[in-house]
Amino acid sequence: MRSRSLAKVVLGACAALGGRVGVLLGAGGALGAALGVCGALGACAALGACGGGARTLPADVASSGGGDARGSGIEGAAGARAGGAAGGASADRGAGELGDERPAAGAGGAADGGPPLPKNAPAVVERPRAPLTVPEARRYMVALINRDRAAHGLAPVELDEGAPTAAGQRHAEDMVRLGYLGHWGSDGSVPEQRHTEAGGADMVLENALCFTDEAKRTVDERPLIDPKQVERAESLFYNEVPPNDGHRRNILKPAHTRVGVGVAQFVETAKELAVPCFAQEFVDGYGTYAPLPRKAKPGAKVHVEATLTNGARPTGVGVARIPLPKPIAASELNRRRSYPVPKPFQMYWGPGFVTPIVAKITGPKIEIDVPLSDKGQPGLYEVSVWAKLAGSDEQTMVSLRTVLVE
Repeated sequence: MRSRSLAKVVLGACAALGGRVGVLLGAGGALGAALGVCGALGACAALGACGGGARTLPADVASSGGGDARGSGIEGAAGARAGGAAGGASADRGAGELGDERPAAGAGGAADGGPPLPKNAPAVVERPRAPLTVPEARRYMVALINRDRAAHGLAPVELDEGAPTAAGQRHAEDMVRLGYLGHWGSDGSVPEQRHTEAGGADMVLENALCFTDEAKRTVDERPLIDPKQVERAESLFYNEVPPNDGHRRNILKPAHTRVGVGVAQFVETAKELAVPCFAQEFVDGYGTYAPLPRKAKPGAKVHVEATLTNGARPTGVGVARIPLPKPIAASELNRRRSYPVPKPFQMYWGPGFVTPIVAKITGPKIEIDVPLSDKGQPGLYEVSVWAKLAGSDEQTMVSLRTVLVE
């Protein structure tokens, strides 16, 4: 039986668009380790533990998500004795316990300072009794996500083992390998770029969790994942408290239809206990899209064509640009953390609007040829399709793809 004792636990939060608050959960121990969570959609957190015996946990972990979110933070205290004789965690504003158990419906109810439990809170998802393979861990994560969505009357999301999972797996393994947190990859990639390169065309928003100690490790090709670690990741995301609740809002976004899950863990050693990293890639599936080129020259025109489904009504096409991706050191990745989805520098609308080029809209179909030129500059151009979803007049981005322009 492994002997462990919790050391200092730091839970911090940062937002793609919002401010930064912190949570400190302290406990005694010899060596410290930190586990962090951050979101492009919202919060960043650091959670640490130390080993009372011969082995320790990694020094830092973090998570990230894509979109418009804020962070969350709480103060409290936690402690545990070697062998688990005593332990616990408390937070005065409901970040959720960092122990093994979740509130009854996973809804972060009034008892822990979170929002009231919904009347239609579903039953608890039964915890698997044995360590999980990566495919099993993905399915368990989706079950927890859908439990939390059901508590708010939202439709479930389906596990998409195609492009969203491939993109999430790529990112989770990269974070494990280099010990960082964030939405940028070590190659300079961003969530929608990884999704595009994996063959995706829909809108994608990312939550992620990993350590941030910047130590290089070897990814375990056949890891076994502790179910409690899956629960902890979802709990940290879901139990954020408004207004610092970016990850939570990503999970509870009604427009999401599918999710990909990246799960990676390093090879355990004689001195270090392995812990997993996760990436949740939420997808809004509302149509089919004609392919775009992977690369183009500045000023080149591309044909954008989409046929929308599920009552979505196409309205326009946007073009954004960010700098060309280039390798980024782990130390810089840990400083960047949150990532806001770039805003288009140019929008193209359908008939009846003042627009540089009028998009042709016929029922659920939209098509247009647009130039990839932001004053002739090279960069990673991002082509988006916009629509109004059934029952809504709000402009919503339903597709986001990247083209490397240089």
